[in-house]
Amino acid sequence: LRRVLSVGGGMKRSASGMSMNSVNSSSEVDSCMKKVGSVGSMKRCASGNSLNNINIRRALSSGNNLNALEKQKENAENTKNHLHIDLKSIQNGEDRNDSDFVDDNTFKQRLLRGITTILRSRLLMTIFTYNALYATTTVLLSFQRAELVANRSTSNSVENDTAFLANINIASSIAVFALQASGLGAFIANSFGQRGTLSLMPMVRLIGVAILAIWHVKGGGKPPNLVLFLVLDEFTKVINFAVAKPVRENLWRGLSNEARYEAKPIVDTLANRWGGGTAAFLMSLLDRIMVHTGMGETIEDGTKSLLGFPPLLILCSISVVWWFIVSADLGHIRHRIDIELKKQE
Repeated sequence: LRRVLSVGGGMKRSASGMSMNSVNSSSEVDSCMKKVGSVGSMKRCASGNSLNNINIRRALSSGNNLNALEKQKENAENTKNHLHIDLKSIQNGEDRNDSDFVDDNTFKQRLLRGITTILRSRLLMTIFTYNALYATTTVLLSFQRAELVANRSTSNSVENDTAFLANINIASSIAVFALQASGLGAFIANSFGQRGTLSLMPMVRLIGVAILAIWHVKGGGKPPNLVLFLVLDEFTKVINFAVAKPVRENLWRGLSNEARYEAKPIVDTLANRWGGGTAAFLMSLLDRIMVHTGMGETIEDGTKSLLGFPPLLILCSISVVWWFIVSADLGHIRHRIDIELKKQE
């Protein structure tokens, strides 16, 4: 029995050493790859399948040492008695109080673990920034979109504008479904690769902003054509849902449970709110700065211009350039993690 237990212990120690080396190498790439012991594993270790019962079975199968068998039975009886006493004392409230136990599965604890995981991981912080910048550019252009729709005709009512936008959304949804159902979206993602697809969204948005800026210059400061603006804006949304979003979801592959189940909901929700709020705040701040400092100029129709362009396009251009840089960094980080995962296989 001693020889068997010693061999088993040596195997466990060697296996634990290999797992620790794997954890250390993974955590050097990014902290969100680090695996930690779960509560479920501790519960399995603390289950009713004790070592005493296992040793009894081994002794019965060997049949060479009856004294060891009797000793194991005595130990099992003593353990059972101790467990009965502990259970009775717990029920009577003599040894422990409910305040001694800390529930680490509450909403507050999960939220704190998720935030901590995000702050410690460069990959998760980069994903958060990537999603926030996409939301920022979308909200900035939505201001221009609402203005163009409202001014497209003086005879249109609110109901007509709502119906018009609903038809546009239906058309873009059909385009997304067609790309996904036909497999063309997956083909585009495979052709560009993960790093190229991550940079595809900022590139499409940058091209759209550049076309709007050229229209502004050629038109002498006039707002862009509504049809042109909707084509550029909806095309970006179609590429996002049909091509880029599945690739972004694949960024969470191979990460720890804390990253996938506690940090991911925070990233998905907070990044969009953060980006939208930042866009509205920057527009309000820039407008107040221009009013109080006299920067820029006001055109005859009441719109403001900064450096010859609308302030909205300037903020959107800065956000898109930053977004493109973040996408390149995100692809590089994920590429390093993929290399580390292949080494572990």
